[in-house]
Amino acid sequence: MADVDPPPVGRIIPAVLTASALGGDLAAPGMHTVPAWRRAWNLLMAEARLLHPAVWAASFAVMAVCAVFSLLKGSMAAAALGAPLVAGLGVAGLYGPERDQAFEVVAATPTSPRVLLLARVTLVFGYDLALASLAAGLIAVAGVPTGGVAGLVLSWLGPMALLAALSLLLSVWWHPNGAIGVALAVWSIPAMDAAGVAMRGTYSTVWSSGPWTIAVAAVLGLVAFVLADRREPLRR
Repeated sequence: MADVDPPPVGRIIPAVLTASALGGDLAAPGMHTVPAWRRAWNLLMAEARLLHPAVWAASFAVMAVCAVFSLLKGSMAAAALGAPLVAGLGVAGLYGPERDQAFEVVAATPTSPRVLLLARVTLVFGYDLALASLAAGLIAVAGVPTGGVAGLVLSWLGPMALLAALSLLLSVWWHPNGAIGVALAVWSIPAMDAAGVAMRGTYSTVWSSGPWTIAVAAVLGLVAFVLADRREPLRR
């Protein structure tokens, strides 16, 4: 009986996993392939199913409570504090075996850790941004003086992006629980200021919206994505 070469397992398994994750098929070269936008959408939907339901529920609950306080007090302060907090905590708690329900599946997928990181951050930050925008609309409709919905959203967009980027970097470079603790500690100072404890100097300027705030957030996020491929926090 003639010897038969074993199947190319090293190529078959990654191909099957990729096709399964992206909802495609194992088409031969030159045949129909899944469009890039469809692959991106399928990846987002797959990651949305893998994220713990508490991520969505907790963000909604915190943002709803802050919006109610803003309506009762006739001030946007509570909502402006809540938006960055839900984004920072949501992003910080995405990674690590202790928080990923499907860690074994994620560890086995051939998809780059950077792509998975980008998909999850896009989902969580986009969801929190939508909640914050909805809360801003409700507060403005209720007659609370805000300077308009656009002004209200811009007032917390910078701190929201900066705290989320800082939490993401700490989560990838250090530990998710440590990132959550740092996010809470860092954001407690603006909360004290809103409660009547005067906050002066550089710290107040750092957490105000501005072009440089978005730029710093972008740099921190970029560093986190670079580390994600080198340290592979989803596969450690």
